Amino acid sequence: MKKNTFLIICLVLSTFYSCNSKTEKSTDTSEINQAVNQDDFYFIFTIDGKAVNIKPDDVSTSYNTALLKPTFKIMAGNYGEISVVLTTTADMTKPSSTPSGSTNYDEQITQGSISLQNYPKKNYVFNSFDKGSPATSTPVPNAFVITKTEKVSDGRIITGTFNVKVFGGDNKQNDPNIKDKMVVGKFRVKHTFSDVKF
Repeated sequence: MKKNTFLIICLVLSTFYSCNSKTEKSTDTSEINQAVNQDDFYFIFTIDGKAVNIKPDDVSTSYNTALLKPTFKIMAGNYGEISVVLTTTADMTKPSSTPSGSTNYDEQITQGSISLQNYPKKNYVFNSFDKGSPATSTPVPNAFVITKTEKVSDGRIITGTFNVKVFGGDNKQNDPNIKDKMVVGKFRVKHTFSDVKF
């Protein structure tokens, strides 16, 4: 009798934890896949499944033609707060795919095409690539993907996704905050033309 009671308790606990786990996964996925109006601007992502939503007003873009290859950046987040920087040298007039990094300096992503900053504390930086570290210098394809680029009267609307591991690097201090993290997100942002158009 005691054996049967014990088995029933184990079964109930197993079912409870299983349901709980599925609910958490579902919540994390829904944060990224939540419906957004086709005309809205947004920058939504998760860090190891934890949802972060950057306000459209806190997203900026730059297009630098002074480098060997014109470089486009999306900077999402306020100074000193959780932020993500996406970098590519792809042709911004059409959809593209950028790897997590490159050993070719001309690509401007030897430190990674994706950088997570000020998480979980201010001044922490995690990059998707490090040319100088063999453990983190294997490029992963499709880390930063532009799915749509639309020309409007004063600029371009850029839509895309990112999905990559960012690396904590050597953890000589044994700080539990310094560890690899998965960053997954999607965005729709506007780049306003200044003197350079693409």
